[in-house]
Amino acid sequence: AKLEQPIWQALLPGAMAMRLAWPLAALSSVNLFVAQGQMQCLARPLLYSVTSWLRRYEHICCQVPQTYAEHWGFQAENDIRFFSRLEEMKEAAEAGDDAALATAAGASELNGTHVKLLDDGSVEFTFYDSQCGLPLFVAPRGRSYEDWKAESLSHGWPSFRNAEVLDGVHVKEDGEVVSKCQQPTHLGHVFLDAEGDRYCIDLICIAGEPSIVNRTAGGNESIMIQTGKALPRGGEASSFVLSIATLLAAAAIHF
Repeated sequence: AKLEQPIWQALLPGAMAMRLAWPLAALSSVNLFVAQGQMQCLARPLLYSVTSWLRRYEHICCQVPQTYAEHWGFQAENDIRFFSRLEEMKEAAEAGDDAALATAAGASELNGTHVKLLDDGSVEFTFYDSQCGLPLFVAPRGRSYEDWKAESLSHGWPSFRNAEVLDGVHVKEDGEVVSKCQQPTHLGHVFLDAEGDRYCIDLICIAGEPSIVNRTAGGNESIMIQTGKALPRGGEASSFVLSIATLLAAAAIHF
């Protein structure tokens, strides 16, 4: 038979069920709030105009393990124009125009180093975790910009090789790539091809800026640029719900 009321009401004596009705209903709302909060772990605003896509794709970065990814070609969307932006950033850096550099990156101003001009006329771009600001990748390294761009566009996502991977990146046994933030950010997956490891990375997860404090796994917290502490997630969220549940239970007993 179909229950027309919550199962906890069906199993408890009438008076107790009535007493617990509003606290448990409130607890359900708290659970919903925390569940939604878990999908909002990234700093704001992000670079390369990906901020407008957070509603659709933020959960990809915030859930570990993760099997989903941005859609193929996300980096080439009209508002993203990832490689066009990088080329504009290089031109602005060569001109010494910090304002133009920030505009090209999709920001009002930039923190830290995003573009490095090398003595041979080439350039390196540094990409930071969108949650905690940890540096993750520097590209291109060991190949030309054109080769890196062509490979990334061909595969549909920014692609990095081992020489371009920094210490803030961790590869799990199943090939999932995550950051070493205290609460790891999902970044993508690594695949083996004829040239070695290729890191297929979600742009929205590496569109951050350097944080004021970068504390990797083992630290007390990750302080995110502009947004303060990350929202509750994982064990923290469970503790948060447990604390609220305790308060609600106490209120039920009182009434």
